[in-house]
Amino acid sequence: MAKKKTRKLSNLGEFNWLRERLPRLYWPASLHSQLCIGPGDDAGVLRLTSGRVLVATTDAMVEGVHFERGWFSWERLGEKVLAVNLSDLAAMGDVKPLAALITAALPGDTPVDYVDKFYKGLESCAQRWKIGLLGGDTVGSKRGWFVSVTAFGEANPKNLIKRSGARLGDYIVTTGPLGLAAAGLEVLRSDSSKKTWVRPLVRAFSQPQPRFDAGRLLGHQHLATSLIDSSDGLAASVRLIAEASSVGAEIRLADIPMPDSLMRWARRRGRDPWDYALSGGEDYELIATVAPAHWNSVRRLIPGVARIGEILQRKEGLWVVLRKVRFPLTGYGFSHFGI
Repeated sequence: MAKKKTRKLSNLGEFNWLRERLPRLYWPASLHSQLCIGPGDDAGVLRLTSGRVLVATTDAMVEGVHFERGWFSWERLGEKVLAVNLSDLAAMGDVKPLAALITAALPGDTPVDYVDKFYKGLESCAQRWKIGLLGGDTVGSKRGWFVSVTAFGEANPKNLIKRSGARLGDYIVTTGPLGLAAAGLEVLRSDSSKKTWVRPLVRAFSQPQPRFDAGRLLGHQHLATSLIDSSDGLAASVRLIAEASSVGAEIRLADIPMPDSLMRWARRRGRDPWDYALSGGEDYELIATVAPAHWNSVRRLIPGVARIGEILQRKEGLWVVLRKVRFPLTGYGFSHFGI
């Protein structure tokens, strides 16, 4: 009898595994009436009253995977780990941040001063976005830092935006430039961060800013049909919206805002600058789909917003256009587990 082949996460990939697992997550029938938005969006949503819902999300940062010591200060790490979670709340529309729980696994020989600086960064980010630090857990680690944040917000369910609302003819828009953080990661890895002109790239990677301003406008005024943040890169964001909405899509790379620092870094590395936007991650801009009738309002209300594509019929598939040449959009860009 042939031995059954064991499937590994490295063969399946992060997004394929999630596609299999999320629909099977347990939810008791007794709480069905409280489930407003289940797994599969940037955050889950529970109904508390007829007019208010709890919005919850969680994310982690692992030393050696998401950061290395020396890339930036411990304060910056604290700011970033909270900010990336807040971005998931912003990606749900008009959400008010409430509180966060912090879990940190730390080696026993970690200097207390490092931990104090890390929590100082957490507090700085919390104060900026008016979110309370509710507590959490601290445990030992035999190798490196592991930090996880669970963030909670509240909202009117009518002002939330899911990934599944994109419709044929909608415009695909971004609230700002894409690809800077991926380039900033390369800068840090190449020890070129002391050059003045690369600072916008490093800042994009080390100091992400959740786009609550744009999320609130899009949600409160019902200007977007679907919404996601760009933390996994543009290719993944558009593909996830398309899959959730059962549509196709076309991205026009030449319409993506492209700062000079990113163009210059791409030339230095011998890479196409648009590759950073497509396959890089950790930008934390919002990717939205907008009905053509609302585009002028969105453009007027959100400075820096750009129209970068449109939604097609599902049977037309997913495409990228550059210099009048159309290429199929394949894969998800960056993915954990190697796919």
